[in-house]
Amino acid sequence: MFFACTALALPAHAEVYKWVDGSGKVHYSDQPPTVDAQTVRGSSAAEAAITEQASQALNAREQDYQKRMKESAEAQAKADKEAEQARIKRENCDKARNNLTTLQNKPRVYSTDTAGQRVYLDDQARAEALASSQKAVSENCK
Repeated sequence: MFFACTALALPAHAEVYKWVDGSGKVHYSDQPPTVDAQTVRGSSAAEAAITEQASQALNAREQDYQKRMKESAEAQAKADKEAEQARIKRENCDKARNNLTTLQNKPRVYSTDTAGQRVYLDDQARAEALASSQKAVSENCK
């Protein structure tokens, strides 16, 4: 009985052959077809362990890649924000210098009220505007 069971189990360990015929159709068989046949083997515990290790290594590399991409995106966003702040500061500096130049060089300076009418600055308002402009230049043009 033991030998009969063993004899029946032997064909289960036979190799499986895979080949593609001339029309591109894939065939599987336990008999070797022609010269171009490829052997397909069943998975074993060693192959499963290797596959698991490869899968873990691939997952670790993917996580590292995602981490680098996230850090790169954050660094790019920070650089963009800093560039925008520098641009705004530069514009504010230019406006403050133009305002200061206008207050220093023009004899009569005016502003516009809410109705859109010109309101000329008196000496005290002009001195206050000049001090304010100088402060704005010193803050924005460093």
